Amino acid sequence: MTRSLLNVSNIESRSRVNGPGTRAVVWVQGCTIGCPGCFNPHTHAHETRRLLDPRSLGLKLLADDGIDGLTLSGGEPFEQARACSILAHTVRDSGKSVMVFSGYRYDILEASPDESVHDFLNNVDLLVAGPYVESMQADGSDWRASTNQHVHFLTDRLRYVAETKPDLRPVVELRVTGAGIAMTGFPHQRDIEWVKKLATDSPRFHGQTHEDRNDGRARLPPRTGKSGFTSLPSSCPRR
Repeated sequence: MTRSLLNVSNIESRSRVNGPGTRAVVWVQGCTIGCPGCFNPHTHAHETRRLLDPRSLGLKLLADDGIDGLTLSGGEPFEQARACSILAHTVRDSGKSVMVFSGYRYDILEASPDESVHDFLNNVDLLVAGPYVESMQADGSDWRASTNQHVHFLTDRLRYVAETKPDLRPVVELRVTGAGIAMTGFPHQRDIEWVKKLATDSPRFHGQTHEDRNDGRARLPPRTGKSGFTSLPSSCPRR
């Protein structure tokens, strides 16, 4: 049997805005859907970024006892269904939950003739499914990037989140690093502008530029990365 490797765009070991609780997040590389307005357009090309063994990656992420589970985004996870299934199974086998963002509707995935797609679905607890529609942008409080998308509880493991108030869930996360300010989540344009201004006005970050888009970090729009402003992928890639 051919060994399955996962083509990865970026990894965040801990995040609180990419699903319920504190989660490790893996953004895969490659998506043929290419929705207009996607937050992570540089993850669309099926070009090699980092090829990782999915089981080894899962075990490495699980070494952090502080995470509640794994979130897979992208890119399009179901276009690497076999490797994603192995990663998801590794995480769920430890008792942790798995959440997935996909640009495909659930009925499309269910009707797929690809056995790997069904194996992957069987290892997913919570699925946010559907293409991103820019004119229907949502606030992200229920982890939808646009209101046409649907949240599917495929198991009962994360069903409790349906009872929590969406307005109490964090939607934007900032992290100050030596390279600048990193952002992930579902920022409103005013959030992006605020962070850009913060980076520009701060003596610590003023004048720093980060133009390299091949470092495995996705950029939220505007994708200039100037004045010390950088960002990680959004939790839903705005498909």
